[in-house]
Amino acid sequence: MIQHIDVHAVLQESVSGVYADLVTRPTGRVVRERIERVMAAVESDVAVARIDFTGVGCIDYSCADEIVAKLLRGRPAVLVLTGISDGHREAIEPVLAGHRLAAVIEQLDGTLDAVGAPEAAAALLEELVARRLAVRTPGGTLALTLA
Repeated sequence: MIQHIDVHAVLQESVSGVYADLVTRPTGRVVRERIERVMAAVESDVAVARIDFTGVGCIDYSCADEIVAKLLRGRPAVLVLTGISDGHREAIEPVLAGHRLAAVIEQLDGTLDAVGAPEAAAALLEELVARRLAVRTPGGTLALTLA
């Protein structure tokens, strides 16, 4: 089973007012804590969470660290990031690399791209295949096997 978490909706529920941007460490902390509660509520043998950034305008480095990096450090999970813009990636990738962590970005066509520290990213993709969470496609890319 894979969990789907809408970051924009969590942001709207967590912060008073109408916000579309993930900026400041306190905002990131509140959003991460809500996401952790959602993830903890579902017991599953496969710890995979699809974290959807659709609707999030921008994310700064402090929120990328507070949300994505701390979610990866806090529990053994695979994070599949969706709805990632180039701007989101520019904040998330160096933060993960700095912590020697990796996450997976699911592209619109369903293919996977690992981001973060190169060694951790390569190991993550191999782990996904070994655990049968992803398969190699005829084109040489990877795609999730879970819905």
